Amino acid sequence: MRNVKLTLMYDGSEYFGFAKQSARGGEATPTVALRLEEAISKFLDRKTQILGASRTDRGVHAIGQTINFLCFSEIRTENLKSAINFYLPGDIRILKAEEVSLDFHSRFSAKEKEYCYTIFEGPEVPYNFRGFAHHVHRPIGLDGLKAAAGFLIGEHDFASFGSENKGNTVRKMFEIKIEEELHRMGRIIRIYFRANAFLYKMIRSIVGTILEVGMEKREKGEIPEILEAKDRKRAGVCAPPQGLCLMKVGY
Repeated sequence: MRNVKLTLMYDGSEYFGFAKQSARGGEATPTVALRLEEAISKFLDRKTQILGASRTDRGVHAIGQTINFLCFSEIRTENLKSAINFYLPGDIRILKAEEVSLDFHSRFSAKEKEYCYTIFEGPEVPYNFRGFAHHVHRPIGLDGLKAAAGFLIGEHDFASFGSENKGNTVRKMFEIKIEEELHRMGRIIRIYFRANAFLYKMIRSIVGTILEVGMEKREKGEIPEILEAKDRKRAGVCAPPQGLCLMKVGY
């Protein structure tokens, strides 16, 4: 038996998230995992179940998602990428295939994950950013954004930023990096988050909250108070999903 690890990218616009969901009205809900299992099962000619590193939400994208599956196929690893891509739709692409130890698990073996949230600031959003960035009309103060984000570095109980919290809500945020790029129609702001793990909708809740600081709707000093409260109602609204992208999973 072989354990195969795949690194992939996808445009999440047309999918109800990554993870498989219960069928609706007799028809399976279109998710990234469903399309992957269909493609791999066709290639191997047997029903195959995959394990994913991150359950990205509806509309969220990835360029570094990781999955693994068990198989008995003898095909050379370097040929797996093109073989599986043949059966996949164009908005899901395998980037790399490799054989790993049998005890490897895409989710439980992960030591860190990195996401990027993209914001386009300006009166209109360019067509190539629609579906891939959060469009904000009013100016965003980067100093306020960075100051607010600074309070979130380190190990904290992020319950105030999670949704449908279950179990342990403590996470370790290794880094939050904020970059800007001028565009002829406005400004692009990218916020990179690197942590050991994330709660459900945690990044989008953080972005929505620190954006309020950047737009002077909230004081930066409120961030430690929000963390301490462990109450989702204290944080800002969730930023929309299309700005979020899973960049890579570290092992």
